[in-house]
Parts: sequence; structure tokens; C-alpha cells
Amino acid sequence: MRGWRGPIAALVLLLLGSAPADGQYYNLTNLKWLNHRLAGHVDDYTQNHGEDRRIYSPILGRSRDLYVYTPPGYDPRRQYPVIFWLHMGYVDEHVFVGTPALLRLDRMIERGEMPPVVVAAPDATADGENRTGAVHSLFVNSRVGRFEDHLVDEVLPFVMTRYSIRPEREAHGILGLSGGGFGGMSIAMRRRDLFGSVATLASPVNVRYDDIRPSGPRSEFNPETYRWKESYDPDEVYGVFSFGLRRTRASKYIGPLFGDGPEVNDYLRALNPADLLFTSGLRPGELAIFCHFGGRDNWNFDAHALSFAWLAASRGVHVELVTDPLASHNIHYFRENQEDAYRFLGQYLLPPTGPWMLAPGP
Repeated sequence: MRGWRGPIAALVLLLLGSAPADGQYYNLTNLKWLNHRLAGHVDDYTQNHGEDRRIYSPILGRSRDLYVYTPPGYDPRRQYPVIFWLHMGYVDEHVFVGTPALLRLDRMIERGEMPPVVVAAPDATADGENRTGAVHSLFVNSRVGRFEDHLVDEVLPFVMTRYSIRPEREAHGILGLSGGGFGGMSIAMRRRDLFGSVATLASPVNVRYDDIRPSGPRSEFNPETYRWKESYDPDEVYGVFSFGLRRTRASKYIGPLFGDGPEVNDYLRALNPADLLFTSGLRPGELAIFCHFGGRDNWNFDAHALSFAWLAASRGVHVELVTDPLASHNIHYFRENQEDAYRFLGQYLLPPTGPWMLAPGP
């Protein structure tokens, strides 16, 4: 029994959410049992459950994992809204089926608290091999691959072709968690021809956040002392964990994608959601935006969300903010707070059509 204590302890820490979001679910999820518990259904296009069902990506030059959830009573004679669920770092698409959040969405739909919706959960890891701590692409185009193009030009058409999805942009939403929220918000703001709503949880929606006070980018948000970060420092501390004993630096996340030289500034300006408020031509009311954050976020993403909403207000753009004031950046936070994001998206997504609205067959 002694030899099992280490793995079991690590698993318990992961499931309880007492560690940063750096665990990996691997193949612990029994998809058949999950589908038995769901009123809806998860379709498997992964290599995670004994067979390789992945979709091939010519853009990335390799096969990629994808889960697709269909709601209770899914009927191909109807057309449904769709949400693209973009995972956080340190994990991959496994986390979509590895926590109770999907079961809760399923129950929300059953109770009529959320319109029936299809949810697609692609993989953002650079290598796609389900390795713990793999490089997260942030779902943007970078040195590790054209992941934004993969999402927009391959995953979206795949889902639209295989499933009965409404074509209107207002029927397409994004839910991004942590690093997935950076890419999700950035894509939604720049590709408003495709998406009408976006929600993020604990995400870096202002990677150029800075403050004139000594603690700089680690400061709490104050509009009187806010300033834009004008240069990239690969040694900047991004995340602080374990009472300050564990610190992670910018180069770990930014370096593999964009390098560590002066060119990084241009990449970040072009993709940073806060910058896009001023450069993308976004008009008030054009995109429904939601930011959820923990009040004790280890990455200071609470300040990102607050500064993003403040900057958006200066442009007449509304950002709905919701906080879990005592939450830090861990699995528990993401497991417990997705329902708020789903409810927000459910208010703005076009509902499913009825069979009576479709053109009659021959």
C-alpha cells in the first residue's frame, strides 16, 4: 500500500482543488459512465478512451483531440447554438469531461435554466500528447502552431458540418478558462463575424496591465494609478503560489509562443483583449462580454478583469463582471464557477430552432 500513497495523494489534491491548476486528468474519466449519467451525450473525437478518433488538422499537420457535447433531446431536425469551451493551462481537453461542471450544465438545460446548446472542447496543447504541463497555445497563432486558424477554420467547420448548428454569429459563443480565456476573448473581439458572445473565467484579459506603485503588475487595480505596460520582461513574476514559495515567470508561458525579445511587445499588443478595445473597432452592444474572477487570484487576473472592464467602459462597451471574492486560481474555482458563465451566454445565444421552422423536405 505504501507505494500508492504518492499517486493517491496527488490525485486527492487535484480533485479537491487545493493546488494550482496544474494537474492532468489523463484517462481517469470513464466516458461510458459519464454518458450514462448525462441526459445529453459527449461524442469522442480523441485518443483518450482506448481508440484514436482524433480529427486530422492540415493546418497543424497532426491529429487533434476534440470532445463535443450534445444537449438532452438533441434533434438534428432543429438547429442549435454552440459554445466553444477553451481549457486552461497545465491540462488539456480532458478537464471538460473530468469535473462536475459538465454534469451541472446538463442539469441546467434539463431544468430550463439554459437553452439546449452544443459545446465543443478542443485541445490547445502544443504537442497534443496529453502531457502534464505541456505548452499551452492560448488558442492563438504563434511559433508553436496556427491554433487560432485551427479553431476558426477547422474545428468550427467540423462542428457545423457534423452537427445541426445555427449559422448566425449570435448563435456562436466562447467560454474560455484562464489561458483559454485570453485566446477566447481575443478571437471573439477580432472575429465578430463569427461570434456574438464571450465569457471568461480568471483570464489574462489585459496582459499589458501595470501600475505606477512599487508592486507594479502585481498591484490591485486602481484607475488612478493604472498604466499600460510598455515593455516585456521575461523574468517578470506572473503567478505566486504556496504562500510565495512557488513563483512562475513570464518566459514559461510567453517564450515558447512568441520568444523573449522585443518582438514580443508587438505580438501582445496585437492580441491583448484590452488593447483590442481600442484597435478592433468594437462598437457598444456588438459583442456580449462576461468576465468572472476570483478575488484572490494567484496571477492577479482579478486586476486584469477590473482594468479591462474600466477601459471598456471608456469606449461605451459593457463588460459584465462577477467575482467569487475568496477564490484563488485553482481547479476548485473553475469547477464551481462555470454555471455563471453558462447563464450569461444563455441570455445572449440565439435559441434552438424548432422543426416547424425548417424548410420541408422533398
